[in-house]
Amino acid sequence: MREPVGSVIICTRNRPRQLLACVASVAAAAARCPELPVEIIVVENSSDPQLALDPAAVLDAAGGLGRFVSLPVSGLSNARNAGMSAARGRLLIFTDDDCLMDPDFMRDLLRHDAEGADDMFLGGRVKLGDPTDLPFTIKDEPVEQLYEPSIHPGGFVPGCSFVLSRTTANRIGGFDTTFGAGAPFQAGEDTDYIIRGHMAGVPIRYVPDMCVQHHHGRKQLAEVVDLSRAYSYANGALYGKYIRQKWLLKHFFWSLRSAWREGRGGPSFRPELGISWSQVARANVAGFAAFFLRPPAFLRAPAAARPPAKTVPALSASSRLDA
Repeated sequence: MREPVGSVIICTRNRPRQLLACVASVAAAAARCPELPVEIIVVENSSDPQLALDPAAVLDAAGGLGRFVSLPVSGLSNARNAGMSAARGRLLIFTDDDCLMDPDFMRDLLRHDAEGADDMFLGGRVKLGDPTDLPFTIKDEPVEQLYEPSIHPGGFVPGCSFVLSRTTANRIGGFDTTFGAGAPFQAGEDTDYIIRGHMAGVPIRYVPDMCVQHHHGRKQLAEVVDLSRAYSYANGALYGKYIRQKWLLKHFFWSLRSAWREGRGGPSFRPELGISWSQVARANVAGFAAFFLRPPAFLRAPAAARPPAKTVPALSASSRLDA
């Protein structure tokens, strides 16, 4: 395998079937764009024994591009950090195990990379993979967008499809392990990363190509409402974490104001999905309070799990790798 320019990082837990399909789609996209050599890093994040991956099957699906990392601790942020540390490429490409990469994804990325931006932070288009799933956790906007503070950072760059240059990753640091699936604040590690990127002066762009199909599997309104509540809870904790950032707190005040207006006949948040502003605001307040009221140990990742503050090193192929 040639020295990779890009490292595709896929974090997975308890989804062996979906993961293999995802890896195969990435390998197919890579085969269509040999000008952008990539490696595929799969980080298994403490799966249950009966759903654990077969490393040989993963490497086979990757078509010679795969590397497998077995992580004994849970938490999506821990897995993202492990993938970043293992990566050898100049570009760090994140997708989720329930996504299928578009065949032209790498060609699109190659075109963006040719623009020469050393501080790349791009989010790609996320389409609904299964039409029977509810339209949530997708971003299907047809035009490019540049992040600015009046936009809520949550979901601006989809967590299941984004690309960082190594320079950008070193500038921002690792993911906060108190956020994300399997962590105390349940979600929001990608939103936290956007906030920190913006605070570091990194231009953050959404591009309407670099597409993935998201097969999230949520078909019942109750499932979407529960996920929305987790996102809003994490957002509340982020408002606490960045309490001195007035531009961010405006979004907190907006949710409270919108809930007040909703109670007096104003518009709801996402009525077609059963999500109200009052639900958003209550979860925001709960997360905000939890950030300050929980014991310090709750908010402190173990030293071994914390990423370096400023650098994201590339490890050798033998370091922390099973294959």
